[in-house]
Amino acid sequence: MNIQSLDTQLLLFINHAAANASFDLLMPALTQQGYLLVIPFLFAMLARGMNQPHPDKTGRTYLASAVWTILIACCAAYLAGWVEDWMKEAAARVRPCSAIEGIRLILPCPKSYSMPSGHAISSFAFAVPLFYLTRDYVIRLGRLYPLILAALISFSRVYLGVHYPTDVLAGAVLGTAIGVALSVLYQLMGTEELIKRRKHV
Repeated sequence: MNIQSLDTQLLLFINHAAANASFDLLMPALTQQGYLLVIPFLFAMLARGMNQPHPDKTGRTYLASAVWTILIACCAAYLAGWVEDWMKEAAARVRPCSAIEGIRLILPCPKSYSMPSGHAISSFAFAVPLFYLTRDYVIRLGRLYPLILAALISFSRVYLGVHYPTDVLAGAVLGTAIGVALSVLYQLMGTEELIKRRKHV
């Protein structure tokens, strides 16, 4: 059994066997407006930063770090969109809702290509900096929230029959890589800035 066959079988299992009335309401909502659910976390992150007056190891206040983290997450999501467009054209994989008969469709089948999932790559690119860069002032359980939300949004794409599981997996891996890369770059720039400040003291 090849990867494509396994991919199709897993898709059909999630799309059919996992189907229920609650998911039929929840999954379209996650797909269309799930990103709005991260807003409470952003406000909580900013509030937490305001309540931490001491500077972090880069010399920035926690509030400034929170603002920079949101900006980095937005940049990561924008870059993810560019990577998504390029890879979809390169892979040119037809969506399962256009290639497989009997798919349960709740929403219209998109006309764009399938690999990678745009929802997955953008969600994880945005979520990873929120998880990675807030570890000094947000508890781990709270930091997991954006990643869990990204995973649920990604899962919704398979449930709705518009992506293969490997489309979502590829998007999640790429989005994570983009989020980590920009987060590490930000930290390196902050460390370099701190070193320069110390040299001038």
